[in-house]
Amino acid sequence: MIVIENLDHICLGTANLNKAIEFYKEILDCEVIEQTDKFALLELDRIILKLNYIPDYKFPIKNPAAFTISFNLDVDDFTNAVIELEEKKIPIIHGPIPVEGGETLLIKDPDGHWIELKYKE
Repeated sequence: MIVIENLDHICLGTANLNKAIEFYKEILDCEVIEQTDKFALLELDRIILKLNYIPDYKFPIKNPAAFTISFNLDVDDFTNAVIELEEKKIPIIHGPIPVEGGETLLIKDPDGHWIELKYKE
């Protein structure tokens, strides 16, 4: 058996590195910890996202059940997130809907990656 200590990072492709960085900084409050013209490492809590520049990249997955990055919020932050998404004109693709003792919603980043924001009471 392979013994894994932790998750190192999650890689996402992007056709526009600067636009993706701006989205993750402004919408999800990620901090840029390293950036080149080919990639950026962003940190959110203990999660590292690596955005890799790929010319003409298009996220191929149409169904969020196949691949979604899911973030937990508390109930007040969830309510504020809905308001902020509306103010910043970020389309909510699905939700908010009740699930598992809380609510969830789906958005997409500029390259079409599915992002779930949810809370549980």
